[in-house]
Amino acid sequence: MRRVSGVLFDIGGVLVGLDGVPSLAKLLQIDPLHDEIHRRWMACPSVVRHETGQIAADQFAIEVVQDLGLSLSPEAFLAEFAGWLTAPLPGAFELVDRIPSAYQVAALSNMGAYQWTRIQAMGLPSRFDALYLSHEIGHVKPSPEAFQAALAGMALSPGEVLFLDDGAANVQAARALGIEAHLVRGPAEAESVLQAYGVL
Repeated sequence: MRRVSGVLFDIGGVLVGLDGVPSLAKLLQIDPLHDEIHRRWMACPSVVRHETGQIAADQFAIEVVQDLGLSLSPEAFLAEFAGWLTAPLPGAFELVDRIPSAYQVAALSNMGAYQWTRIQAMGLPSRFDALYLSHEIGHVKPSPEAFQAALAGMALSPGEVLFLDDGAANVQAARALGIEAHLVRGPAEAESVLQAYGVL
């Protein structure tokens, strides 16, 4: 494995429980296939507008219900959306804390300000050296610009960064840029990759 200098985490589905896939599958009345649900979600214009900080949560709820043809009110959707991020996954905080200080540890996450307040309340942000949030950087994964923002902020070359994400499209996009990217779902899988690279 290549020697890396920085670790870049996705948050939802890697460090924090994410119920968005089964919830959205139920709303759309389709099979809960993770990557297909993710593709549908990120293809939705209102999702991109919200997660890049262009519209607030209330307007997002109105637009996403229309975009996806959902049979519930914007208020009901927003109430459900609020619960998609559940709680830190077992061992998540401890895993991040165990990474030696010689490594930069950052997060790159597709997340609007509405959901970010939940993450802040969990106490996760203080564990990172830097945060690259889509609603702040104005770009969502899997766009190259999202990864480039993180690379620029970390001041590392792509090959020096280990990226851990639960979305196949995001991992593929990162690899296309030369980032050491791996698909992981949960802290246990993340730990295995970190050990393989000699980080832990």
